[in-house]
Amino acid sequence: MLNSNLNPALKTSSFDVEKIQKWFTRLTSGIDLWLILAAGFLVYTSLTVLRFSEQTYGYYEKQLEFLIAGVLLMLTFSRIPYRFWTKKWVIPIVYLSNLGLLLAVMVKGHAAQGAQRWLSLGPITLQPSEISKIVVIITLACWLRYFPIRSFFDIFKLLAITIPPAFLVFKQPDLGTSLTFACVFMGMAYWSGATLADIVLLTSPGFSLILNAVNIQWWHWFLGGIGIFLLFFWRVKDWNFFIRLALILAVVGANYGVGIIRPELWGHLKEYQQKRLTSFVNPYADPRGSGYHILQSLIAIGSGGVTGTGLGKGNQSQGAFIPERHTDFIFAVVGEELGFKISVFVILSYMLICMRALIIAFHCRGEPEGSAMAIGLMCMFIFHSFINLGMTMGIMPVTGVPLPFLSYGGTALLVDMIALGLLQSIYGHIPKPKKDAWSS
Repeated sequence: MLNSNLNPALKTSSFDVEKIQKWFTRLTSGIDLWLILAAGFLVYTSLTVLRFSEQTYGYYEKQLEFLIAGVLLMLTFSRIPYRFWTKKWVIPIVYLSNLGLLLAVMVKGHAAQGAQRWLSLGPITLQPSEISKIVVIITLACWLRYFPIRSFFDIFKLLAITIPPAFLVFKQPDLGTSLTFACVFMGMAYWSGATLADIVLLTSPGFSLILNAVNIQWWHWFLGGIGIFLLFFWRVKDWNFFIRLALILAVVGANYGVGIIRPELWGHLKEYQQKRLTSFVNPYADPRGSGYHILQSLIAIGSGGVTGTGLGKGNQSQGAFIPERHTDFIFAVVGEELGFKISVFVILSYMLICMRALIIAFHCRGEPEGSAMAIGLMCMFIFHSFINLGMTMGIMPVTGVPLPFLSYGGTALLVDMIALGLLQSIYGHIPKPKKDAWSS
């Protein structure tokens, strides 16, 4: 009798559990929960720090408003098939509109802290340079859908797409974001068929600039080394020997020319950009000037210890010693007030986002545009997080690159949420057998 009395209740309970499971499965279908959890933790940390900071009054409320709009954008982009953005009639409109916004910034944009990056559209203030990163990734993915890389010279077609917005952003001036384009371009090109030798060749002028400035002898060794490397590993090794030799000599000559004109190129950078690029090597050389940002950040992170000083109780952050503590140097505030234990989870969250983007790209490699788009978004997150975290720790120059999901900034947060939505859209179109094999 006891068993018969319990059976209906057990059946009802079992039915309810199965019903909840089916509802949860439908709700989360096509959603990478790991991405959502990692981004959610970063946003929550950001809002918590902004809320308890006396020096960032009003930023918490504004960031919360942008978060609501960002979530809506993320849901919208996650439900729109990512292939829509790579259609032949869509991408020219998106790309040219982006160039129009960047040109409008140069003409009618308003400046702050020596840079003209913001554009007012009625009550809304946008930073088109942030939007252009997503546009370039989508445009490159569209191109690779129809014209995959089959030779070294195909890479220059991708470069032709990347240079116009990168140049307009650099002229604002915004060195950090313009370097983001370079990272995205290299990552998508390599993933889509470029060889390691191709990437070394394309990045060699940058190394020539650095080595020529640091040590002339190292620069000479580098010129010889790159020639030997290309002779053995460049994809044109099947060509006639003399043609190969002529191309390699042209590359070495171009690197030599870049090194020779390095002082003139250096002069095209703004004075504050020059100081930012050199002060991280020895910030103590100018502790009250160009090295001030880095030194205050290091003091803040070091004083936080394992557990932190507590929200709103950091001497460096609340005493306004850390410049741009709500944007570029917000990680220093996290390190001081929340300590090492939370800082580690912040870093792990970025690693998780990048790892999931790589996995999505790998399992979507049958769809060239989706796979390339996921790699481009991964490179964007890697570059931003590595550069920002590095500059707060004194191992990278101060470039003004925001920390994804964590730094205050409406346009930056919206772009991060759109990127998350695109990754979710790509994830949702992975064939189910492949998804079941790795998403659990």
